[in-house]
Amino acid sequence: MVQTISDDFSLDGVLSEAGNKLVIIDFYADWCGPCRQIAPFIEEMSRKYEQVVFLKVNVDLCQQTSNRFEVEGVPTFLCIVNSQEVDRWVGANPETLERKIVECLQRNGSADPERIATPEERAFLQKYVQYVEMMDVYEDDVARTLAISLIPIDELKRQSQLNGVVNTFELVKNLLRWFKTEFFQWTDSPNCDFCGKPTMKGAVKSDLPTSEEEECGANRVELYRCDTCKQETRFPRYNDPTKLLETRCGRCGEWANCFTLCCRALDLETRWVHDESDHVWNEVWINELDRWVHCDPCENVIDTPLLYERGWGKKLSYVIAVSLDHVRDVTWRYTFDHLAVIKRRTICRESILRNFIRKLNARLERTLSEDRKKELDRRYINELVEFLSPNVQERSGSSSESQGRITGSKEWRQERGEMGDGVTRKPVILELSEQEKASKTFRLEYYCSRDEYVRGSEILKGWKTFVNDYKHVFRKVETDWNMSYLCREEGVSHGEISWVLDLNGLSAESIRIELNGMQKFEKGIVNAIVCCGDACNLLPENGILNLENVEGGHVEIKVMFSGDEGPLAWQHAQLFRTPLASSNPSMKLLIKLR
Repeated sequence: MVQTISDDFSLDGVLSEAGNKLVIIDFYADWCGPCRQIAPFIEEMSRKYEQVVFLKVNVDLCQQTSNRFEVEGVPTFLCIVNSQEVDRWVGANPETLERKIVECLQRNGSADPERIATPEERAFLQKYVQYVEMMDVYEDDVARTLAISLIPIDELKRQSQLNGVVNTFELVKNLLRWFKTEFFQWTDSPNCDFCGKPTMKGAVKSDLPTSEEEECGANRVELYRCDTCKQETRFPRYNDPTKLLETRCGRCGEWANCFTLCCRALDLETRWVHDESDHVWNEVWINELDRWVHCDPCENVIDTPLLYERGWGKKLSYVIAVSLDHVRDVTWRYTFDHLAVIKRRTICRESILRNFIRKLNARLERTLSEDRKKELDRRYINELVEFLSPNVQERSGSSSESQGRITGSKEWRQERGEMGDGVTRKPVILELSEQEKASKTFRLEYYCSRDEYVRGSEILKGWKTFVNDYKHVFRKVETDWNMSYLCREEGVSHGEISWVLDLNGLSAESIRIELNGMQKFEKGIVNAIVCCGDACNLLPENGILNLENVEGGHVEIKVMFSGDEGPLAWQHAQLFRTPLASSNPSMKLLIKLR
């Protein structure tokens, strides 16, 4: 809080009361433009340095005081300790103001050095103040109304009902799917504004935003050169989520920004999460689970916090969640190896970070009701307990936890080291359960449209869940054609995937294998081989193979993708090509025991 002195009699009493505390006096005038410009920064400093006494002295009302301190220009700042001047300067420079405050504190021992941030630490922390201020835009009625008009709310709620009631987790999951597959698009490099051809991915320069781009929150613009017509196309990095409702494209920043608005439009409590190693995602509060749930709109992944460390191979350090009324360090939700992360947290001392977040939260809580404060405290305590155990973050049965990044070109993902190639994965070998042995029947189905396996009454998400091994294969969703399929990765000549079942000495009366949607385009090649014991069979073109009297051993199904050339060759050999609306299984494995 800044105290204003408006007469020539009050200052000495205030200085005497301050004792050995550092006092910063701002000699100002109402007619002084620089004085008005620096005023908000003085208020900010008073909140940041609570141990300092901040005073403002009006030179027109306090002429004797101004003459006493030989003030010749405004604004003039004085540092006072024990009623003695220790420093002064003239001018409205915010950086100079804070630097001088820190120097005076350190010189006079008026503050614990552990609580004073270095310039590097201040630069790191300052962005989170900007992120907090950004959260107000998601509460704008016009912005939320625009988002509501674009979201198929009734359909999403219908899909999210459990026992006739809308389930929040299912609603968020369906919102993620819609946002990823139908609404927003990833942009590595934009198509040319002049001829419509793709621009060169590596040919990027920067430019200043136009006034119109700046109004929509673009503080930087990328320029891409077209190799066909040689023209340059602008790609403004918009920060205004209402503008993103219009453009519907961008990278992770734009995705998380626009998705936050969509969540708030549905009255979902939402956090915007910043990862210092260059990624952004969201967290949504789920009442039914009584916890915050991880959501990555770029990847269409929900409740899989170890995705980045285990799947992408990221080396996390600082992960900070920002909401309308609070800020939290949630790093520990996203890592299993706490010790390694602690060693990487070198940008800012822990005491400085904790103190900064505490003060930021104190400022945000000023307008909150007591009930809301208590609820935030309750949630925070639960989060801290959750963070103590890394095992809580594991999601068994989730193939997303081990997958590399899927958005962005292969070159871009490789450059960032987010392919996930270095993450080890245990091969899965299927075995019959006691119940399956008793019924003498094993049935496994995979639905590519829903990306889930069905085994008896069990439903498990993710095509990797029962896969023994795979190389350079991923699941592709075509939102324009409303199709899904497995194929090899972009830029590789060969991909393969396999499933293995161990009969453990049991004899099979019959084995029926159906692989649907084996599609070849142009010169693409997709082959499927089934091996049992010492014999292998090539799967017919109709994708159906029946085997009889198979003795104990392994049953292996292997599919290989290859063939063709050019930038789209990877799409020309497909497995399980299925309409997204299909309810038919893409793969069926049926075994009858003797």
